[in-house]
Amino acid sequence: MRIANLLFNYKKSASDNQILGVERCFIDYTKHLILNGHEVVSVTKPKMVFADEVRKTGSKFFEVAARGQADIFSIFHLLWILCRFSPDVVVCHSGRALFFARTARFFCLKKFPLVAVDHGIKPQKFLSADYVLTVNSYFSGELVKAGMLKDRALVIPNMIELPKDFVLPVKPKFRKPLRVGSLGRLYPEKFFDKMVRALPILQARGIECDYVIGGVGPQEVLLYDLARELGVEKNFKILGWTTDKQTFFDEIDVFILPSWGETFGIVLLEAMLYNTPIVTSNSWGPDEIIADGVDGLKVSKDDQEKMPELIADAVERLAKNEEFARQLAAKAHQKFLQNYQSEMVGKKLSEILTKIAKK
Repeated sequence: MRIANLLFNYKKSASDNQILGVERCFIDYTKHLILNGHEVVSVTKPKMVFADEVRKTGSKFFEVAARGQADIFSIFHLLWILCRFSPDVVVCHSGRALFFARTARFFCLKKFPLVAVDHGIKPQKFLSADYVLTVNSYFSGELVKAGMLKDRALVIPNMIELPKDFVLPVKPKFRKPLRVGSLGRLYPEKFFDKMVRALPILQARGIECDYVIGGVGPQEVLLYDLARELGVEKNFKILGWTTDKQTFFDEIDVFILPSWGETFGIVLLEAMLYNTPIVTSNSWGPDEIIADGVDGLKVSKDDQEKMPELIADAVERLAKNEEFARQLAAKAHQKFLQNYQSEMVGKKLSEILTKIAKK
C-alpha cells in the first residue's frame, strides 16, 4: 500500500536542534509503516530539524513551503507529488497539512482518504478529515460529541522503540535524599512548580528529597525563584535538554509527571521502559496510561492549591514502601511491552490504515 505522510508545522521546535513530540510521531509513523511493508512518501516544510531522520527511514522525501492557505504554488506542488505518488491513504499530522491535502485532493482524479492525527487539545479542528487518529479515548469521545462518526474517531497511542540489546535496569535502593525527576518543556501547564512546592512539605515530614528536571523553556527562572523563596534551592536543579534518557532514569528513584494538560505523555513510556516508579497527574493521556495503585500512583490536577500536598503524599508512600514501588514499576514495564513499544503500535497503525484504504 502507498501512504503519504504529511507534516506542515509552524516552527521547527522549541529550539532549532530539538525534535519534539509531533515530529517524533511523524518520524515513527514513516519508519514503522515502511517496516510493515508499505511504501511511504514524507512531505514537510523546508529545512526542518527532523528532515535527516526522515530520510534515514528510506522514505521518499519532499519539501513543500506551505506558507499559508493563499499559497497556491504550494498547493499545486503538493498536488504534483500526490498525483505522481498516487497514495492509497494520506496521513496529516497538522491542521495545515490537512488543509493542503484536502485542497490538492479536490484536483486529483484519485480520491484517497484523508486521515488526521490529533496531537493537541482541539481535535474538533480535524472534523473535515475522513478519519481522525487520537492518542487517547477522551479526545476520541470529544470528536464524536462534535459530530464525527464513532467508527471514524480512532485511538492509536504514541510509541517508543525498545532499544537494541535492551537489558531491563535493576534499580538500586532508594537514595538518601530521595531523587525525584521530571522530563519536559518548562511550560506552565506542566505544573513542575507543584513538585517544587512539595519539597518543603516532604522535608517537614522527615523525608529529604531532591528534584531534577530535564528540559528547557520559559519558566526556568520562575522555577528557580520559587525554589529560593521556599528555601529548597539546594534540592532543586534544572538539567537542560536531556537526550540520554537511560542515564537520566538511572539517576532518579521516582519519576513524576504533574501536568495539568498532557495529551499523551510519552515520557511516561520512557519511565515505564526504564523500570522507574511513577507518580503522575490524572491529565488526559496519563489518566489512560497509568492505573492508580496498579502500575503507578495518580494525583488529581483539579485542585491546584492541594496538589503539592497530594504529590507529597504519593512520594512519601513510595519512599516508605520500596517493595510496593518496585511492584508498580515492574507492572508498568510489562504494560509498556504489551501496549506501547513501537513494534506493537506500528503493526496496529498499519492494520488501521489498511482497513481505511479498503473502505
